[in-house]
Amino acid sequence: MSSTANVTESLTQWFCAETSDRLPQAVTEKAADVIFDCVGCTVACSMLPEVRAIVEFVTELGGAHGCTIVGHHAATSVVNAAMANGGMARGGEADAVHLTSSGGHVASGPVTTALSVGEWIDASGRDVIRATVLGYELGGRLMTMFYRERDYISRRFYPTSVIGSLSSAVTAGVLLGLDARALQVALGMAAYQAAGPDNMTKDSGHMGMTFQCAAANRNGVTAAMLARRGCHVPLDILDGSLGFFDTYLGKPELGPELLIDLGRYYSITDVMYKRYPVGTPNQAYVQGMLGMMAAHRLRPDDIAAMEIQMPKRSLHTAPSTRHASIAANVVSAVAAVEGKLDFYRLHGPEGVITPAVATMQQKIRFTPRDDWTGTEHNRHAIVKITTTAGKELQEDVWFRPMTRSELEEKFNDLVEPRLGTQRTAHLKALLGSIESAPSIRPLMAALRASS
Repeated sequence: MSSTANVTESLTQWFCAETSDRLPQAVTEKAADVIFDCVGCTVACSMLPEVRAIVEFVTELGGAHGCTIVGHHAATSVVNAAMANGGMARGGEADAVHLTSSGGHVASGPVTTALSVGEWIDASGRDVIRATVLGYELGGRLMTMFYRERDYISRRFYPTSVIGSLSSAVTAGVLLGLDARALQVALGMAAYQAAGPDNMTKDSGHMGMTFQCAAANRNGVTAAMLARRGCHVPLDILDGSLGFFDTYLGKPELGPELLIDLGRYYSITDVMYKRYPVGTPNQAYVQGMLGMMAAHRLRPDDIAAMEIQMPKRSLHTAPSTRHASIAANVVSAVAAVEGKLDFYRLHGPEGVITPAVATMQQKIRFTPRDDWTGTEHNRHAIVKITTTAGKELQEDVWFRPMTRSELEEKFNDLVEPRLGTQRTAHLKALLGSIESAPSIRPLMAALRASS
């Protein structure tokens, strides 16, 4: 498409034309896997204290009760369900990020928006998959551009929540049958609500990111529903001066980049599933550390010292002030001592800093790498281990994408403690047949709390 194209108009016209039949089968299958992973994360996070606060809030608001709040008995309005479920999906650092930006949580917004709105209108599984793909298309492209232009250190906003308002608006809009002009309105109204100061490095819990992503879903669905009612705003939010790129990046000329290879490359094919339920900057070095310990049959007591090299910007966003699932000094020590990272252990009320973990923390040193400047290095680490026998071990490690069997194992680890073996198997069967499901409602019914 021409660099002089009206980006907002061109993009929304493509969204409307890109029917389920036009989606490549590989893209449809990838989207089903993304939904599978996201649902597992949502179930696991459904009872976290930050999530429960949002659930209690939307329940107190009352109103229509047609839509499921995952893991809870209460039902609520479609806007509030999207809000609560979006907060859950992003609530505990288990959810996927975008590979080409090596950060940025795109999937949690479109997936939970598609499920909530889909339940409200009784959409088919194919409709939910299409809406997820198209919402992710905008979110993934924006995330790649935003991480390239503003890294963890230089940015002053949280891209996941800012971008999430727009991607959720697309997802809701295509499910509601908006035409291209109405989708342009929805994008504009979603952008008007987008916000997210990046002061979460000071947050010892998860409320900041949970609420910002919950609010992004609320914003997107609200925008789409208002556009459906005929509201009007300027139709060029992704174009030029005073638009989205001008506001957040000071680069109004970036918009046309959104149209490159549209319909040939699909952003959702670049989802990066997390192997461990911890912040993205920790993924590569934990993979390397646990792999080395297994390969050399090292016990925690065999480790005399460990050095972990990672990008300076990644270390910046995982300081000791953050939650145990993010703080690098905690994640690394827990992994070394326990040989794994368990979601429920990291979020348990008893805490994770045992005497053994505290001792291991003293052995681990982090070295920031200023020369690892590309975003791909967010998936890169060097791990050096000195054993008590004086042996020096080293591995230069890049994050290894998860296999389907690993995704299944992750799902079971996240969901079975909440739902039990039988309900987990039923849920997996429903998710496995989502593409052919005539209605998404049976899946949503399976996600409610049991009576």
